[in-house]
Amino acid sequence: MKLLARLAGIAGAALLALGVVMAHVLAQEVKPQVAPPVFGGSPLLSPAEGITVTTPRPTFDWADATGEVVSYTLLITRTGATLAFTSTTSALTLPVDLPGSGGYFWTVQAHNSAGDSGFVSPAGSFTLDYTWQVFVPVVFKSPACPTTSANSYSLIPFAGARADRPGPQHADLNLALRGYSVTSAPQVLVQYSGSTDPNAPQLDGLFEPNNYPGISAVFRVNDWVWTGPYPDPGHVGSVISTWPVTLLELPASFGTRLYLPERPAEIYGGGYRAMVLYAESNRITLGYTRDDTIAYGYAVHLENICVDPNLLALYQAQTDAAGWHVTGQLPGLKNNQPLGTAFIGGVRVAIRDRGAFMDPRSRKDWWVNYAAGLEIQRSHDTLLK
Repeated sequence: MKLLARLAGIAGAALLALGVVMAHVLAQEVKPQVAPPVFGGSPLLSPAEGITVTTPRPTFDWADATGEVVSYTLLITRTGATLAFTSTTSALTLPVDLPGSGGYFWTVQAHNSAGDSGFVSPAGSFTLDYTWQVFVPVVFKSPACPTTSANSYSLIPFAGARADRPGPQHADLNLALRGYSVTSAPQVLVQYSGSTDPNAPQLDGLFEPNNYPGISAVFRVNDWVWTGPYPDPGHVGSVISTWPVTLLELPASFGTRLYLPERPAEIYGGGYRAMVLYAESNRITLGYTRDDTIAYGYAVHLENICVDPNLLALYQAQTDAAGWHVTGQLPGLKNNQPLGTAFIGGVRVAIRDRGAFMDPRSRKDWWVNYAAGLEIQRSHDTLLK
């Protein structure tokens, strides 16, 4: 009888525990997914399209997004500069000056509490007429990129077909078309797991001597939705969320000389490691194969820099008026070869592997001589080329 009673007690306790577990499971409500917030049409209100503003800290105003919204990202871009701000309301007066006169584009994107983001709004444009800042008796002007250079560069032939659309309209070459937004990920090098390519470009090679200057800001690049062959341009998609960071900013003083991120392997005889796939005065895209595309190897985007004027002129001489590559050649670069200087606000860097944007903080891939400040148990593979 005691044995039967004991068995009954054990069974009762088990049933009771099971009941508690089931009650707990049943009590958990399946939370409905929150749809990303959306804008109805173009939400941009002020500055009005095409207007000229005269204050370096204008107020931006846009229509509220539909759905749950916890914040908005305001992105302002121009050649050589991208500014991103977060606002909990649909209006924001800039807390800092815009970096000089000229044309600007701006977009907004809404985010909900689940971390989902709606589509980026169509871009608006305005012009800032504010070149000079007068503090009597001295007049100051924003620093400008160099217009002359003593550096010389050479061309190398690219392999295969040319890029399938002109550079200024190609969102895989011209990063300004995609844009990017600030993120809150740690501003440190990260130790990932996974395979590592010993021939991957090393980002410390941007500086001479090679060094890691720290990280002053982190961003996520926007995806691009390809909707058809050229001349269909496609459009900006949602933020790329594959990695916590897809673009970083390295602190550098205005005028700091910048060099090709180094790698051991050549792509062409004579020590050439990379080829210029696209260049403007304030940005450059480097390919680490001889293909006129980022699809087959590593590519590095450098933003907010002053491209060496001789390098820029040589690149532009290989293009027609629309920006097509027309000579079958592009400028080649070697390890320790200067390519430009830092502009105001730090050097912004994105790196890609066969088209995919990678985390530029990855220590094992792009910063092998430095210690990581964070470990993430996730495979960040770079495959042998």
